[in-house]
Order: sequence, then C-alpha cells, then structure tokens
Amino acid sequence: MNSICFFEHEINDKSLIELNDSKRLNHLNIHLKVKPEDLLKITILNKGIFEAKVLEINEKSAILKIEERINGLEGQFHLAIGLSRPQTIKKVLEHATTFGVKSFHLFKATLSEKSYLQSKIYENEKYLEYMIDGLAQSKTYFQIPDFHLSKYLDFKQFAKFENKFFLSLNSTETFNQLALEKIQNPLIAIGPERGWTKQEEQKLIENGFHPIGISRSTLRVEHAVFSSLGQLEMIYLNSKKGPIISKS
Repeated sequence: MNSICFFEHEINDKSLIELNDSKRLNHLNIHLKVKPEDLLKITILNKGIFEAKVLEINEKSAILKIEERINGLEGQFHLAIGLSRPQTIKKVLEHATTFGVKSFHLFKATLSEKSYLQSKIYENEKYLEYMIDGLAQSKTYFQIPDFHLSKYLDFKQFAKFENKFFLSLNSTETFNQLALEKIQNPLIAIGPERGWTKQEEQKLIENGFHPIGISRSTLRVEHAVFSSLGQLEMIYLNSKKGPIISKS
C-alpha cells in the first residue's frame, strides 16, 4: 500500500479525516511508522491525490489534515474479460487497476464456467475492495474503474470505443507495430482460461476488434492482462509524445 485511500465523505468541513479502522490504522502505525507532523500521500477516491499531515495518531485512531493537491493521472485502459476463476478475477481487478485501467467489462464467454457468474466477489459490490487496493498500490491513479458484469458478450456496450483489440494466439501483429494514435484509450478483450472459440473470434472481428498477439506462449488470464498493459505502457513511455492522458 503506497497511498492510503479514503472516500470523499470521510473528509469533514475542516479538511480533516478521522480514522479508526484497523486496516488503514495498522498500515500507518506498523508499516509507515508515522508520527504527528509527518506528511504522507493519500488518495481521495474519484477526486485526486493529496498530501496530508498527521495531527494525531495512536493505536486506536488517527487524525489527518489535507494540505495540498498533487497531480494524479486518469486511467487510460479498458478491459473486456471472459469470466474466469474468482481468484484470477481478484488479481486482475487489483493489479490491472494499478496499471491504470479505467473500466472492466466482465462477461460469460462460451468456454467460461457458468457458476462463475454466482461468485461472491460480485455480491454487494465486494469487487470494489480489490480495485481500491489497486489504487492504493498505484499512488498515481485515483478513479475507481467502472465495472460491468454481463451474462454474454454484449457488443453494444463496446460501440463507443474507437481502438478495440482482442488477444489471439493466431495473430502475429503486436501493439508496437501500430501507430501511437491507434492504441490510445484502448479496449482490450481477453478470453477466459479456456480461450476463445472460433465463432467468438469471428464475432469480435465483425464488431471492429483487431486481433493482437502478445506472446509466443499461452498465458494465464492474469498474465495476459498484465503483459498487455505493460507492453502498452512501455510504448507510451518510449514515445516522444508520451501517453495521451488527462491529469487531475
């Protein structure tokens, strides 16, 4: 956890935050070992990255005062992922959020297990905690990604995206062969653990998705996600123009 996350409603009218929950308090006391007057970076979810001063802290509570805003970044990636094992999805939600994912679109693919739709991580918005942990790790992004769960691959929700790709073992084209403007704010579709069917790949192409290869190996779902995002981010960083992203 590189930045402690707070909801905006936790801030009072004097720009103070009082906390007493064990997870965040233990991080301050045990891991960061902060003391009164120390400054630390915090994330106000969906608002920005801020510097805060520790006014009071003990084993039971802490009071922080927001000092100033620090530039943060908005996410630039969008993922459509075939439903996979809950443990896999937990990893994807957390660590892909750290990379700067702006929206997740989970759907039951043809080869997804039907039971995955009933996973407890989709009950009572439990999935939010994994995305928030991802933002805490990032210390750069602050927006909770949009989250969608579908019983099938609904192409209507993807019509608004201009740069659409799907990972395919049958493609030899890679992200670094494309012009920078063709990979801005991309939507990347990734099949479930058992992969795409031929019919799904054909439907993806018919709906404007471009097949992309990222490895000679057959990767786990989570590794395919992180490899895709890492490759795109490296292209952005190496470009003279850099990524076309918005700041808070």
